[in-house]
Amino acid sequence: MEAVPTTSEPILTQTEIIDCVEDAFLSGATTVTDLLDAALRCQARPAVFAALVRLPERSYVSVMDVLANLPDLPYTAD
Repeated sequence: MEAVPTTSEPILTQTEIIDCVEDAFLSGATTVTDLLDAALRCQARPAVFAALVRLPERSYVSVMDVLANLPDLPYTAD
């Protein structure tokens, strides 16, 4: 019997969240729905969407405000 190679997805990082949602703040504060829309536009991985839907439904004033609500994410994968 042959072993089936498994591939694991890269760990989700704060950097990836920033890259995917920073455009949502161009016109000021944003909501979770706006963040999800931005993630769609950047063709984010499912892990990004999973993290964003965990956020409390409220207004966010910056990417740092979003990241404060995702404290378990490392800054980079290193």
